[in-house]
Amino acid sequence: MSLILFAMLQIVISNAYAGALIGEAPLNTNASTNSGASISDVYSDIDMRLRLASKASASACSAAQCDENLAFDARVVLIGRDLSKAALKLYPEQEKVIRRMQFSVAEKQEAGTASNNKGQIVVLRGVQDLQLSDDALGFVIAREMAHVMAGHHATNTSTKLIISALVSVLFPAAAIIGASSAAAQASTATTLITSAASTATSMVGSEVVMAKMKPTQLSQADEVARTIMEKAEWDMRSVESVLTQDKPLESAWMNDLQASRYTLQAMIEKEDAEIVLLEDEDLDLTQEIASNDGEASDEATNEIGFDADADVNILPLNEAATE
Repeated sequence: MSLILFAMLQIVISNAYAGALIGEAPLNTNASTNSGASISDVYSDIDMRLRLASKASASACSAAQCDENLAFDARVVLIGRDLSKAALKLYPEQEKVIRRMQFSVAEKQEAGTASNNKGQIVVLRGVQDLQLSDDALGFVIAREMAHVMAGHHATNTSTKLIISALVSVLFPAAAIIGASSAAAQASTATTLITSAASTATSMVGSEVVMAKMKPTQLSQADEVARTIMEKAEWDMRSVESVLTQDKPLESAWMNDLQASRYTLQAMIEKEDAEIVLLEDEDLDLTQEIASNDGEASDEATNEIGFDADADVNILPLNEAATE
């Protein structure tokens, strides 16, 4: 049975990695009308709340610090609204998803962000300590918006439910034993072991599949975030420079943020190379035009000029005047 389970999980993992579960399109244009949206809403909301609950709370603020916190909270909301306007212009088919987005700050010590399928975008208080510019903070928020717009939460929910269903089918021992009360009492330990194995397998399988899907989802989120930022006329070069952090990468979120920075860095280097190429092409074209103009000028001069070898009868000035 373990071999069967392993084979089926491998199929799920392979499909996810190949894009069968996450789709080829950058955005899930059916996110607002998906029939499973309500299930994803509930599941992703619970998942977000559990993840936030597991993180250490930020220390209570003093009077001055509370003012700074309020200012940061206002920045998050204002930047989120600006990005939403840009996103609406780029992706009008995502209007229902974008318009219900809400932006807030959670009092958590760790730097990070979170979101759910309903469009709640949460920035953790620890991000404030990174002292990001508006450009960099905007990218952090836009990247989380992109996860919602691309339907990543719905995809993750569906994937986890599929794995749970597979595990429940492949571990039927608990249900079979439960059919007989006598057998159930005699085999309580076996039932518990089977149930624990089923739960553990489901969790491990989900984590494996999520790990396979994560790089693709991050890449999609980076691309959508960059597109939104450019539409809102934010400075992506400032984003890349500010995201360079001297602090050790103590969390998965910080590692993901640095991966996004490397993506932006590669994008900027590519743009710079294209600019240099265009400048070289313009220079070559300018030189070619100048060369052609010079040749045309020489030809025109030769056509209207005198032939140095021609036999010309030049009279002295006094003779010419007499004649």
